[in-house]
Amino acid sequence: MTATAGPPRASGDAPSRLRRRTVLIAFGLVLGAILGLAAVGALLADAPAPPPDCAPGTECGGPPTGGAEASIAPAASAAAVVRPTATPTLPPAAATLPPDTVGIRAGVPWTSADHGIEFEYSDWWAVDSSDGSRVDLVFQGPADALLIVASVAASEATPEALADHWFDQVRAEAPDLRVDAGEPNAILGPAIGFVDGIGRTYAGTWTTPQAATIPIGVSLVTASDGRTTTAVVLVVWNPDEQTGSTWMQHAVRGTAELVLKTFRWGPS
Repeated sequence: MTATAGPPRASGDAPSRLRRRTVLIAFGLVLGAILGLAAVGALLADAPAPPPDCAPGTECGGPPTGGAEASIAPAASAAAVVRPTATPTLPPAAATLPPDTVGIRAGVPWTSADHGIEFEYSDWWAVDSSDGSRVDLVFQGPADALLIVASVAASEATPEALADHWFDQVRAEAPDLRVDAGEPNAILGPAIGFVDGIGRTYAGTWTTPQAATIPIGVSLVTASDGRTTTAVVLVVWNPDEQTGSTWMQHAVRGTAELVLKTFRWGPS
């Protein structure tokens, strides 16, 4: 009968390998402890120094005192703080502009000496006559047209009253002046200088000194800011004459809108 083999036996160098493994583990533990102590030491070295003891008369944690001569008076109130006297230096162009001046303009400015209103008009127009409260602009394009901007104190006329006044002024030269009920010439959202007003359109025939008659179209906008009431009156001769793809009154009125959009009511 053949004998059964027993469990395998460890080789003769197994104990030596175990001893080397134990030594390596012990060395790793010691090295880790040394590195940990070094890290703790570095953190302690970088930590900020504790704040000094509070000096009498100062709040704890405040700035250090200046010795015996340091002041312990309470801080000045906000009203007593002295502001710097020097002002920021502005660019030369901006420094020379008076208050409320518009730096970029879309047209030629005109200002009323009586009421301080101001607006700009395009190169399509030129001043024919003006005074402290009114200016007449003549159209420079291929049409006959007159643009009038006139102002009065608000105590003298409401927008409705000023509109009636200018209707009477034009009707003196065009007796058959009447309301233009046609939609193409209607004034939508009438406003002057972003102040809502009233808008009216009229049609009639202008009588010349030589007794000739010429068709006219009138666009009228009035508004008030509570201090000044202003009227913008546009009169176009031969308003229905074709020009390009539109009619003369519509084309001329488009060049006059800059007055309404750039209008400024003056200082309050």
